[in-house]
Amino acid sequence: MICRKDERENSRKPKVLMVGPGRDVKGGISTVVNTYYQVGLDKKVDLKYIASMEDGNRFKKLTVAVRAYVEFCRVLKYYDIIHIHMAAQASFWRKAFFVRKAHKASKYVIIHQHGGDFEGFFYGQSDERKKQMIRSVFRTADKVLVLSEEWADFFRGDICDGSKITILYNSVPMPAYRKIDYTDHKVLFLGRLSKEKGSHDLLKVIPKVLRQVPDASFIFGGDGEMDQSKEIAKINGIEEHVRFLGWISGEERERYLEDVSVFVLPSYHEGMPMAVLEAMSYGMATISTDVGGIPQIISDGINGVLISAGDVGALADALVSLLQDSEKKRRLGQTASDYIEENFNIEKNIETLYRLYMDLC
Repeated sequence: MICRKDERENSRKPKVLMVGPGRDVKGGISTVVNTYYQVGLDKKVDLKYIASMEDGNRFKKLTVAVRAYVEFCRVLKYYDIIHIHMAAQASFWRKAFFVRKAHKASKYVIIHQHGGDFEGFFYGQSDERKKQMIRSVFRTADKVLVLSEEWADFFRGDICDGSKITILYNSVPMPAYRKIDYTDHKVLFLGRLSKEKGSHDLLKVIPKVLRQVPDASFIFGGDGEMDQSKEIAKINGIEEHVRFLGWISGEERERYLEDVSVFVLPSYHEGMPMAVLEAMSYGMATISTDVGGIPQIISDGINGVLISAGDVGALADALVSLLQDSEKKRRLGQTASDYIEENFNIEKNIETLYRLYMDLC
C-alpha cells in the first residue's frame, strides 16, 4: 500500500479510485457522485473516477463496462482505496468483477450500496448459488457503506460482517434559495416513471384530488415508462392537469424545485432518495413513503408527510390537505429545510467519508 500512517503524518492525500455509473447517467448514484465533486472531494483526496455504465442499449452498456474494466486494471496499481458504488441486479454483477480484482490486488475495498430493492434482489431473485456469490463479494470488502439504519440491519443479518458496515446518509448542498411563497397548487414528482417509484399511484389519485382542488397541476420530471404514464393520464381524463418533462437536471431542475411548493415520491423501495433530500432542502412540503431510509429523513407531521407504500387513499388525502393549506405547507417546508441543513448537509457527509478514507490508510 502507498497510503500508510507515517505518510499520513506528512499530509499525503489518500489515493482513491472510484467506480460507478457515468456522471451524466440518470439516477441517484450519479447525483451523489456529482455532489462529491461539487463540494470538492477531489481536492481533499487524489481521486480518479471510472464510469462503468452509461445510458443506452445493451451493446453500449456492455462496451462501456468492458472499457471501464480494462482502464480499471490499468490504473489499479496507482491507488490505495477502491470505492465502488453499487446497486442491485445488473449493477451488482457488473461491479463484482471490480471488487474481486481490487481485493486480489490487496487494495482497500469500499462497497457503497445504493440499491433501494437489494432485499428483493437477494431474497426474491437469487437462488442459493447466487446468494453465496453475493455474500462472497461483500466478504471481500473492507467497508460496506449503507444509506440507513434499516439497510445496516438487513446487510448484517444475512450478507456481511456487521463490523464492516458504516451508515453514510446521502446528503445535499444547501441551496441559496429560500422558499417564501406557498400559495401555488402545483405538485412535483422527480424520479423514474414506474410502478416501483409510485408514479402510477400518483397518476391514479389525481382525479380525486382535482374534485377538491380543481386548479391543481402535476409535474413529472423523469424518464422511464413515459408512454404508459401518458396512457394512464388519458384514461383518467387528466391530461390538461399533467405535464411530463422527461429527465431534468441542472438549472431546469432547480427552477422547478424553487417554483413548486409540494413534492411527492410515493415509492415502494428506496435507500435514501436524493430527490427527497433536495426537495426538502428547498423548503418543499414533501410527501413520501415509510420505506428504506425515508423515515430517517421525514418525521410525519413535523417536516413532511409519511404514508404507506401503495396506500392511494392516504396519498390523495395528503395531497388535498397540503394543497388546501398554504400555512401547513409553509410550516412543513421550512422545518424540512432547517432539518436537512442540520442533519444532511453535504459538508458533514464529506468529512465523514474523508475520515473513513484516512482510517483505512
